[in-house]
Amino acid sequence: MHRLERFAHNLDWNLLRTFVIVVEEGSITAAANRLLLQQPAVSMALKRLEQTLEQKLIDRRPGRFELTEAGARLHRQCRDIFAAVVRLPDTLEAAGEDITGHVSIHSVSHAHNDAWDQKLQSFFQLHPKATVSITIETTVDVLSAVERGVATLGLCDGNIPETLTKAFHIREQYALYCGRGHRLFGVTDAQLNDLRGDPYIAFTADVLGGQHMNAVTAVRAMGSFGQKVRAVSSNVEEVIRLITANIGIGMMPDHLAAAGVAAGELWQLPPYSMLPTTDVFRISNPNAILNPAEAAFLRHVSDTEPLDHSL
Repeated sequence: MHRLERFAHNLDWNLLRTFVIVVEEGSITAAANRLLLQQPAVSMALKRLEQTLEQKLIDRRPGRFELTEAGARLHRQCRDIFAAVVRLPDTLEAAGEDITGHVSIHSVSHAHNDAWDQKLQSFFQLHPKATVSITIETTVDVLSAVERGVATLGLCDGNIPETLTKAFHIREQYALYCGRGHRLFGVTDAQLNDLRGDPYIAFTADVLGGQHMNAVTAVRAMGSFGQKVRAVSSNVEEVIRLITANIGIGMMPDHLAAAGVAAGELWQLPPYSMLPTTDVFRISNPNAILNPAEAAFLRHVSDTEPLDHSL
């Protein structure tokens, strides 16, 4: 214990912050630009940290920049450390009989569930002094915010890491649509071959693919449409607006497109069967340090009934 205490006492904690930024940026040069430092200063900080820990953290060679096993473990620990630091002001907030504090929700666009709205209403009836902010982001950004402890709770699809707690929130079914000015608007026997080469309006996660690639991306690939991406957005309203304006065709949740179809502004295109679905989850970080409002909020919404829009 004395040895560990001496280590903690002698460690320059700023070196950990520098290390995290180097990992996030993927290079010494980019980290130096972000930290507003000279490149040699960042290299020296990384070297000092490796000497202190007596471990090589990053394998740096020409054309190679990869975390070692020790570096990957340290990075995971650093994320927990900084998540705790971010939440110190809320943790130290004065507590009285009434629960106070701020709840931060990061969500993908249009994760609608009536049961969720009712939970929000009843929570603030019980705890009127609590406050909330809701930030709309991409799947990757929501996951990052929850992992770093910036968000109390996230609503997102994608590949949820095992380190996070998740609960099924909603399921959406996607279909392909065009606007009134499209040549196939009103055509009932269109074929997938008719759509090849058409400009496509995509959601950001659909274009990025990778580990968060969803079923929509797979359907595009199998149907050989949507190869020419004209516009990208993570906001559902913008995707609907662009499709309605005939900027391109695009896939969107059918329950959100229903109003446009009923108004004669949108028309469903093939495929008409075996439509893809995506699941959105409520996610939180079990290692996050929570203020009283956050802890009460997570308890309150834990039994929110999920909604399957595909039904």
